[in-house]
Amino acid sequence: MKLYIDGLFYKGSGIGRYYESLTKEFAKRGIKLYTCVPEKLKDDFEKEFAGVNNIEPIFVDYEKFSVKAFFKQSSILKKLEKEINIFFYPHINLPYYIPKNTIVTIHDLRPLTQFWDRNEAKRKIFIFYLKRAMKHATKVVAISNTVAKELQQNFKGICKNTEVIYEFINDKFIDHNDQNKRIIENPYLLFIGNRKKHKNLEILIKAFAIVKDKIPHYLVIAGIKDKEKDEVDDLVDKLNIKNKVIQLVKPVDETIINLYSFADLFVFTSLFEGFGLPPLEAVNLGCPVILSDIPILREIFDDAGLYFNPFSEKDLAHTISKVILDYDLRADLLKKQKQRVNMFDKDKIIAQHIQLFEKVIR
Repeated sequence: MKLYIDGLFYKGSGIGRYYESLTKEFAKRGIKLYTCVPEKLKDDFEKEFAGVNNIEPIFVDYEKFSVKAFFKQSSILKKLEKEINIFFYPHINLPYYIPKNTIVTIHDLRPLTQFWDRNEAKRKIFIFYLKRAMKHATKVVAISNTVAKELQQNFKGICKNTEVIYEFINDKFIDHNDQNKRIIENPYLLFIGNRKKHKNLEILIKAFAIVKDKIPHYLVIAGIKDKEKDEVDDLVDKLNIKNKVIQLVKPVDETIINLYSFADLFVFTSLFEGFGLPPLEAVNLGCPVILSDIPILREIFDDAGLYFNPFSEKDLAHTISKVILDYDLRADLLKKQKQRVNMFDKDKIIAQHIQLFEKVIR
């Protein structure tokens, strides 16, 4: 089988990691891959995929969601179309020319919600690409039943040929026995993620301010932030908890792995997600999680989850205290959650993709 997998989102947060993981796994299974990657990321790509066979990168002078990409990529795809069996997009960024046997992935519909925190023009661009993808793609992959349901509710007339295939945990976040030196010496609670509105980080900071004197733990916040001092920093200052909050901006994967491995509790406060890999990564590295009570997290963790009201700092504070102060509860929670993680087995999920490719080719 020969597969084109679009790489314009390479190094682009969650979708970028999804692309990396799928590309490596498809290549390992003998699928010949072609992929377009921005020229500026050539060194990163060659380092990342060194030693991985079956990949033929095409380095291009355009990036995702650009006018140049929309038109210029068409000529590349037309040249490849005669020998490629499947054109797979791990996103909705389809170019002007759409070959036959094109499959797109939809990760979430955040631009349609109250949690969209970018401008209206970008929302309209997203909707344009989304509708176009659903109309013209041979198949649409939704990364959860929650996303599939939202697509049906919002685009009933054009939502068709949708299949649910979950995400899986990158091999980087499989249990690491080599983690013996802690980055953070003190016991800590962990938050990993960006500071966008839907991540709901403020509720965690308020809850931590309530419990900070009842537990010996620090709060570690790791992830990207858009400016040197933002609303989160202001809230930490206002609540006078700066001496108990540790912030790590733009942590590399090795740092994130270490943080997961030694945290006593991972807190996932999101109000909206298409899937939600971080809590699965945390559990896989031995850290129990507590979760916002939202549909997608119920779908992922079911009765293995311990949920809190994401709009109540008091409920979150109570849940943190309950888990941190009860070692047996924490151990039992982790045991149940590790069993749940097995549902998202990498080999099973890759097999589902390949079965979908074969079905489309037939």
